[in-house]
Amino acid sequence: MKKLSIIFSLVLLLSSCDKFLDINENPNYPSDVSDELLLTSGIAAVTNVYCADWGLIGSFWSQHWAQNNTSSQYKIYESYAISSNTNVIERSYRAMFVDGLSDNEIFLKKVEANENWGAYLMGAVIKAYGFQYLVDMYGNVPYTEAFLGLDKLNPIIDRGEDIYANIYQLLIDALDKDFSNYVIENYELNDIIFEGDIDYWAEFANSLRLRILLRQFDANSAFATAEITQLIADMEAENIYLLDKDVAVTNFEDADSKSNPLYESDQRQLNTTNNLKACATFVSYLEANEDTRIESLFTPVSGAFLGLVPGSYNVPSTEFEAPNLIASPIVEPEMPVYWMTFAESELLIAEAYLRLGNVEMAKAYYESGVAESFSRMGADIGDLLSGAYAFPTSGFNDQLKAIIMQKWVDAAEGGRGIESHIERVRTGYPEETTINDQIQVGYTLPAEYIPGTLIYSKKGTTGGILPRRFPYPDSELNFNSNAAEYKALSDADVILQKVWWKN
Repeated sequence: MKKLSIIFSLVLLLSSCDKFLDINENPNYPSDVSDELLLTSGIAAVTNVYCADWGLIGSFWSQHWAQNNTSSQYKIYESYAISSNTNVIERSYRAMFVDGLSDNEIFLKKVEANENWGAYLMGAVIKAYGFQYLVDMYGNVPYTEAFLGLDKLNPIIDRGEDIYANIYQLLIDALDKDFSNYVIENYELNDIIFEGDIDYWAEFANSLRLRILLRQFDANSAFATAEITQLIADMEAENIYLLDKDVAVTNFEDADSKSNPLYESDQRQLNTTNNLKACATFVSYLEANEDTRIESLFTPVSGAFLGLVPGSYNVPSTEFEAPNLIASPIVEPEMPVYWMTFAESELLIAEAYLRLGNVEMAKAYYESGVAESFSRMGADIGDLLSGAYAFPTSGFNDQLKAIIMQKWVDAAEGGRGIESHIERVRTGYPEETTINDQIQVGYTLPAEYIPGTLIYSKKGTTGGILPRRFPYPDSELNFNSNAAEYKALSDADVILQKVWWKN
């Protein structure tokens, strides 16, 4: 644990120095702080937002989890009632820009000036990763002028498609650099993902490239098809490699401010384990398919894995008390935060092959991804790949659905629901139930319900339409004159807007 204590001491040191985390810091004139410390700070901040804020909301919107009926902490997530001044929307947006990507931008500038191209690849991947999620969840955001500080207090709002093009090219350029002078020992301590191993960062970069391409496949088909074709050809020729391990921050311990960010914010700081419960949508799917991963994802009550219908949080405790009846998601202090899993990468490759018309290879990578998901969770896959989870022999939509549904399940571990939410917006899977009006609050589903189909929250505030994205935070709307056009929209309208790759 000595390494862990050193790392988090560094992060706390950086977090206490406002000049390092100030959005008005100009990365072209970085403060005198080592690039190693900036790397740690950037990774830690992105991890915190991705897991504790976006991951939590995403797990409600993906219907992995539901709000307990004897507490009220997350009602606004399950009712889709978040707004521009909702604390988590404001906090996470600023934290991603100010604490995470701003520090990372300083890191990028420093290592680029020193032609330290291995470290530059790390920073490029972090930047691409963070900005992809910003576009996916907020739409158009500052990019080209985001980190000019006092030189540009009102940065322009870049179009999502332009940001996608920029981050994709950033990864291409970073991967093309010469890494021969890279010294791994300089980053073993401070790289809290891969301990400085540049080969793993290159693999992650390629898997991230594929995710960026697939996300925009429908909106930018010619470009995406050409790039995916080349990427797969390079992979087959072993010119490049994609992930063969999880991308994870694992150095957590059961101590105040050193535990998994989701555990820290939901359980340690709130001093309760009763906010989060299983959602009936998700556990019905796992149980219908006899999926043993349910035992790795939830703690049962009296041996039963019951879940709540979304929007059941106002059911009086005189009818039932969820803590005594409903299964709870497993959230632990030392639980890893997965930026991307090996299983997800394999399922991305499966979809790539499917879109290129190679069903045989799509099936092979689908099966590898599902098997890896079971393995990571310590669950027995049994004969599911020849039974309930067998890859469909025909029908593009059925085959795509099989892939995305497995990504949905895989993302449930550790509160990574933001990724499965985005994929649902992109693909339409999981599908929505057609009998929403027949479903009542509580934990019982009608016989006609198809397990795993999404249920519009019984307390939903968006007119029967599932949310797609986040509203812009007040800090952007009120202090950036270039955001004026977005300020005229109501929060509900923004939440239902489609981001560029879905239009």
